[in-house]
Amino acid sequence: MKIAVIGPTYPIRGGISHYTTLMVRHLRERHEVLFISYSKQYPAFLFPGKTQIDDSTDRIEEKSEPLISFSNPLSWRRAARRIADWSPDVLVFSWVNPALAVQFRYVTGYIKRHSPRTKVVFWCHNVALHESLPMAPALTRFAFCRADRFIVTGRESADNLEAMRPGSVVSVVNLPSLDAFSSEETPGSARESLGLAPGAPVALYFGFVRQYKGLIHLLEAMPEVASRIPGVHLLVVGEFWDDRGPYDEAIERNGIAGKVTVVDRYVPNEEVARYFESADLVVLPYVSATGSGIVQIAFGFAKPVLTTSVGSLTEVVDDGGTGYVVPPADPRAIARAMVDFFESGRAEEFSSNVTAARGRFSWDSFLDEIERL
Repeated sequence: MKIAVIGPTYPIRGGISHYTTLMVRHLRERHEVLFISYSKQYPAFLFPGKTQIDDSTDRIEEKSEPLISFSNPLSWRRAARRIADWSPDVLVFSWVNPALAVQFRYVTGYIKRHSPRTKVVFWCHNVALHESLPMAPALTRFAFCRADRFIVTGRESADNLEAMRPGSVVSVVNLPSLDAFSSEETPGSARESLGLAPGAPVALYFGFVRQYKGLIHLLEAMPEVASRIPGVHLLVVGEFWDDRGPYDEAIERNGIAGKVTVVDRYVPNEEVARYFESADLVVLPYVSATGSGIVQIAFGFAKPVLTTSVGSLTEVVDDGGTGYVVPPADPRAIARAMVDFFESGRAEEFSSNVTAARGRFSWDSFLDEIERL
């Protein structure tokens, strides 16, 4: 098939960029692919991080044509014309943010007029935003108006889509493994480079920090964990998109400053393995979520995950098998699960289960669904 893809790639940073790039890489093993990306994805006022540019030396990239600029409608027309002239069988949009609604609506309209044989598929990383924005549902419906098919990564997103656009053709597939972070790090060398004791129990929070990610509840859980698990250490690794003050205050108030290391920055690709290899358990204390690429990074390193019962996370993490699932916003439940993990010595058992479950999250399964649609 001929498949066109619109989405971010290097030098735009982040998980959506990584996922879109890896999808194109795997699609190119089977099909002819035209990859349209961005010269500028968002204006600065819509991006709360320090920069949108990935300065990794270990790049995750595929050949693309960076034709689209957020604020330049002429660039949308150039991209749409390029796709229509190529006349693909399928056009796949990597969708995550209603801020892109107007440009996507324009491109789909152009394609439907000038290449009517092309099927339009939206791969939705989110359908409903985690933060409440008044215009978000209307903008999302506006963007989805001309879509033929949808791919989502959890049942909750499918339900949200059905409520927003009844009768849509929707496929639910697992988010594939995000296993592109190569490294020669071992648990021992990773811990040594981070100044951690070789045998210390280590938990990892990874990813940017926003209120819905629930880091505050993990910090509130740590005093109980520290009282039960000698030498336990928490790594908090990721750029703060919230005011950092309340988190620092929680660390001081709970007396866990010596038990927590905070790395407040976006981690380049070549350093990702260091943090995951050093950890015994990855903790995602989310208050709300659709899915999480962090789970798939953790599973790629055979690390078990403690998460909350939100979004599709209950469909991905096997409670008591590949990790734990606890209620959201419940520090005591987080603490109990962490204590059980370390006291019961579950690391090896859970890690083996994660390795055995990897087939559920293969790219082949994801591509099979695109072909079926």
